[in-house]
Amino acid sequence: MPVPVPNTEAPAPRRLLRDVVFDKMLAAIGDGTLELGERLNDDELVRWLGVSRTPVREAIAKLADYGLVDIEANRYTRVISPTMADFADTTETAFAVWAIVVRRGVPKLSDAEAREVVSLLASVGRDSKGKLAAESLPSFARAIEIIATAAQSKSLFRLLETVGDRAALLLSIVSRSVEFHISGDLLARLRSGVEKRDGVAAAAAFETAFDGLGDYVGAASAAGVFPEAAPVR
Repeated sequence: MPVPVPNTEAPAPRRLLRDVVFDKMLAAIGDGTLELGERLNDDELVRWLGVSRTPVREAIAKLADYGLVDIEANRYTRVISPTMADFADTTETAFAVWAIVVRRGVPKLSDAEAREVVSLLASVGRDSKGKLAAESLPSFARAIEIIATAAQSKSLFRLLETVGDRAALLLSIVSRSVEFHISGDLLARLRSGVEKRDGVAAAAAFETAFDGLGDYVGAASAAGVFPEAAPVR
């Protein structure tokens, strides 16, 4: 028999359990399974996710680092309760950061990375019932993470960790009530930029969409998606 040719491609790295739990909790907040302001109970999360307490606590700590969960020692752990001002500030900042990330990272993507990013972005959308598909939020976040990693900038990565997932989450929550009409064009432009390794074109996708953010924030405010002021606790 002919000698098999060894596979020269490096095996895909195994994901840490805490990252899997993080993605599941992020998606659950995005689709409303975990509601804004909801208190999180470790035991309930362990039963729901089918994992031990350690990856749950690690995932919660990561969510807190990203500004998605509030932790008050010895009092509570809960999902954030953002205001409209929080939403406006976070999304405007994120679009600026995302534009910088793709401008610098897209030209450095390998062929395999570019294919993965395009595939992830293609999965961002609505299901047959018009709701944001469950995989949309983790897929978008993962796509941006791959691009940021390619940029090889610790400073950029810290910026992204601070604002990126929080903005993606808030946008997904708002999109349940107010359609983000420019998202389709944004994603198409971004995919095209990635396919061509054109960082300037990819950045332009966010810069062009930024012009429509004011109207979108206004529509979200009119729909009452988030309170105008933080609730008194």
